[in-house]
Amino acid sequence: MTNWPSRRTLAEQPLTHDPRHRLLTTAEAAVVACVTPATVRKWVHRGYLRPIARYGNRNLYREDHVLRTERACRTRRRKQCY
Repeated sequence: MTNWPSRRTLAEQPLTHDPRHRLLTTAEAAVVACVTPATVRKWVHRGYLRPIARYGNRNLYREDHVLRTERACRTRRRKQCY
């Protein structure tokens, strides 16, 4: 039998700000990737990036997905990604 932490122990631990779990709006994703919000919307339209969730009328993206997409687009020809 494994010794799993209790719910109370998990609730008392501070949340870590792991980039894999950080959700960003389109504007925040643009700042992180050093591009314009229009570029982030183009990535979504072209299928390079998918929103994970919605908050009101805003799309939310995982930070690691945004950074991975930005890195992939920087290595390709600029014409394909922008």
